[in-house]
Amino acid sequence: MTADQALKLSRRLGHEPGLQAYEVVVTCLGGQGEWELLLDVFNSCRYHTQKLSIILLNWRARALLETGDFTHLYGIIDLFWDNDLVPTRRSWHLVLSGYLKNHDLGGARRCMEDMAAAGSPPDHWTHALIATLYTSIGPDEEVKSRGIEALAHIDERTATHMMNSLVRQRLRIYDLEGVFSLLNAFDAHQVGPIFRMLVASQEQHKVILPNRTSMLDSYPVVVKPDAITFAMFIDFYADLKEMHNCSQVLAHMEAAGVPATSRTVSSLIRAYFHTGHGGAAVQLLASMCKPQTTTSLENLPSPDGHTLALDVTKVGRPNRSNFNHFMRGALTTNGLSGAQTVLKLMQANGVRPDSKTTEIVTSHTQRVERAKPEVLMRLIRRTSPRVTLQDAHIILSATTRYQKFLVDGIGWDVTASYFSQTRNPQPRPLPAHLVSDVAPTSDILGGIHLPPRDHRTFRPIEQSLEARGVRSDRATLAVRMRHDAVIRGDMESATAVFQSMLGGGMHANQYHYSALLEGFVKAGDFESARDVMNAAAQSTFKPGVLMYTILIVGYARRKDPETSLQIFKQMAAAGIQPDVPVIDAVASAFFVAGAYHMCWRVLTSLWEYIGPLPEGIERATLKTAAVYFRSLHKGPQPPWTKTSNEFRKALDNQIALLLEEWYVWKRQHRQKNVRRDAGSSM
Repeated sequence: MTADQALKLSRRLGHEPGLQAYEVVVTCLGGQGEWELLLDVFNSCRYHTQKLSIILLNWRARALLETGDFTHLYGIIDLFWDNDLVPTRRSWHLVLSGYLKNHDLGGARRCMEDMAAAGSPPDHWTHALIATLYTSIGPDEEVKSRGIEALAHIDERTATHMMNSLVRQRLRIYDLEGVFSLLNAFDAHQVGPIFRMLVASQEQHKVILPNRTSMLDSYPVVVKPDAITFAMFIDFYADLKEMHNCSQVLAHMEAAGVPATSRTVSSLIRAYFHTGHGGAAVQLLASMCKPQTTTSLENLPSPDGHTLALDVTKVGRPNRSNFNHFMRGALTTNGLSGAQTVLKLMQANGVRPDSKTTEIVTSHTQRVERAKPEVLMRLIRRTSPRVTLQDAHIILSATTRYQKFLVDGIGWDVTASYFSQTRNPQPRPLPAHLVSDVAPTSDILGGIHLPPRDHRTFRPIEQSLEARGVRSDRATLAVRMRHDAVIRGDMESATAVFQSMLGGGMHANQYHYSALLEGFVKAGDFESARDVMNAAAQSTFKPGVLMYTILIVGYARRKDPETSLQIFKQMAAAGIQPDVPVIDAVASAFFVAGAYHMCWRVLTSLWEYIGPLPEGIERATLKTAAVYFRSLHKGPQPPWTKTSNEFRKALDNQIALLLEEWYVWKRQHRQKNVRRDAGSSM
């Protein structure tokens, strides 16, 4: 019998539970992360007892924060006053957390002003909280400095939590200098091996650290690492596809005396799938499940023959996060059939899917299965227990992608047709019922209004987010910018959204710059496009393969393969790992120019930098080879992955050979045209 069932039984027997009983139940539910049930119990308490307590209200605030109901969270302080209760500092911090998680810096400032007016001015704990949660908005040196100043005044667990958040932010953008600096705050004996591993990675990937003096920074206290600290570095090396280093991090964690947790398991599952060891992930999760539930693991990688790096007997049964990480991996290896097996396994082990589960499946359906927006909307409405902003982001991305396809088409031949002397392609304006509109403000869903044909299905999702006061995040604003720049061709609007985002305190990432870049390239404004590339280079990240691909595609559409190849050469010199789309873009430039043999040479010469040439490829047609090559794309790679010096030198030599071949081709083609013109004049 659950605690909630016990409360109901007590009432049936005529004994109304008191406030203390409800406090015990919500505390238990909060510890288990059962936030929806906690809110139900709170409402039951309020109805039956007509009383509330500080403990109950704080747990309600936490549940509202976790479920993303910001509208009711922002009103929680009034509930304190209405019940003659004084909000605690924790109460204020929960509300402040809501503003930060909801990307509302103006609201966060007002919250701190209200705190001070109520007699609880912001203190060191407040600044530590801000430093911890600011990562979704972007790196900020002032926020980081205030958080570090608070280290001497906060407890050990909070200090570790904050420093983990700061380190994670720097790892995501491969800012090893920043990571080195922050690691100096941790116990040197426990994280020293990690420090040395990072130095080796920096040397291997040839990342230049502009200022080593920051590595000598001192901190007021020694921070103790926890399982999350080490899990972040497992994630880091998983992104680099270095499973041996993931195992090394795990060994160092055990040597440091830090016990593994479910977070460790999630990171290992992710690492196994990322590095091509899906069977080990299956064996790891299966060893945690109830034995009778793992007899049938069809549509999953085989768990046989793998030696696990972690003893999970002390971790316990798998939780929802473990299954969600496993779900993401199973989708990459076995698609939707693998997802069905994971859902059955979750049910057999008493773990309910949540909104994150739905988001993972829907994202795969959008990216890999290329489902249309209406299919995604039905999937979300049918399976998600609570619609999230991430769900809406998936739908908006799919809508933008579909509209771009309708406007621009897809494939080399579509672009080549615009330069053909025999074909006369006409612009394809979108019908009104397929066009997304935009609102004056981008606070809600980026201000994008779906086309009339989709709006009716999308409206309940939109209403749910509006009712909970969910504001646009950086990802949603990037979709809005791309929609304005690429679909509507309105660079003024796209730039205004960009400036408004920066003015609101959010930091831009590669997707915002990419949206501007793609818009300028499509408009033929290559001077502004170059300015965007330069601005991105001056930011906290460097232009990655995505931005170079956009620029190369732009020059391909101008029938300029030489510049496309030169830009690819610049990208290679910067140590950026090429992927399938960028090589496909370079090859397309020669196809559009009518240099079909050169297109074949570029495709097959650069293929080896993705993987080995398939047997018999020399007998395939250009179309067959191109289609097969595109199938090798495994999704976006970490933007900060750097190639080795040897790789760069080999690729540079290959590009030089291709450029020489191109110059020869041009001379020969020019001579043929001269002879043809001379013959026609005789």
